[in-house]
Amino acid sequence: MAPGNQSMMQLDNEYTGADFTASIKTLNPSALDGGLTGIYIGSYLQSVTPALALGMEAIWQRQALNQGPETALSFCGKYRGSDWVASAQLAAQGAISTSYWRRLTDKVEVGVDLNLQFAGLSGAGMMGGVRKEGVTTVGAKYDFRMSTFRAQVDSTGKLSCLLEKRVAPMVSLTFASEMDHVKSE
Repeated sequence: MAPGNQSMMQLDNEYTGADFTASIKTLNPSALDGGLTGIYIGSYLQSVTPALALGMEAIWQRQALNQGPETALSFCGKYRGSDWVASAQLAAQGAISTSYWRRLTDKVEVGVDLNLQFAGLSGAGMMGGVRKEGVTTVGAKYDFRMSTFRAQVDSTGKLSCLLEKRVAPMVSLTFASEMDHVKSE
């Protein structure tokens, strides 16, 4: 392989049982140099009740043998109502993600997503104190007879719109636009 060329290998497997899902994924796995390198991800989601599911995800990664491995662990929960879904994920490194989706009518769906980062809570970077960052995104989808319109705006000022028009049974035309009000000049 010529210098500068990189290849990527990904292996993943998922098993779905009657009330759980387990998966394992690896990116660029290698044991050729006398040690394990790559990214390894394992996840498990268990239905506790018909509406509630709880789970966890673990990540182990090592870029090279001269570097130590890094690990990450996160926990998640999902609750499903008749026409809505709410979920939350907590990462041990100091991140919280929540989302709420609801079908208002057979043509209209709405959702909100909140991501909070508390850098410095995991012990890394504690010298600089705790840094807090967050982004909230609100979106909506409307289904017309032969097209779908999606729009979202987030707390950083970014507005995105997408219109997908079905021209024929196997042909569709998509128009997309994004405007970042804060970064616009």
